[in-house]
Amino acid sequence: MSDFIWFIIIAVLFLFLGIIFAVLGWFIWKKQKMNLIISSHCDKVKDEDKKSYCGLFGTGAFVIGIGFLVSGACTPFVQSVFSFIPMTAGLITGLVMIVSSVMKYNK
Repeated sequence: MSDFIWFIIIAVLFLFLGIIFAVLGWFIWKKQKMNLIISSHCDKVKDEDKKSYCGLFGTGAFVIGIGFLVSGACTPFVQSVFSFIPMTAGLITGLVMIVSSVMKYNK
């Protein structure tokens, strides 16, 4: 297969993952759906901290999704490693936000 076909496959995969992460992040962030988070990550969160915890955790997942979406949209046009920069930046930023929310509120 040509390189263009592989970049299209990668773009579709990134767009799919981006939609999943963005939707999950939005539900956790805006609707405070803690049941979408693994129970061991939120079983010790106090009731008064649930809104802040969901906000930070959900925003992190949403940022990951946006990074994947931007990379997926850029990949067919750029067709180089540079199209992975938004995904990498979103993944690192989102994971830092998720890990910090778990460490801060799940004590």
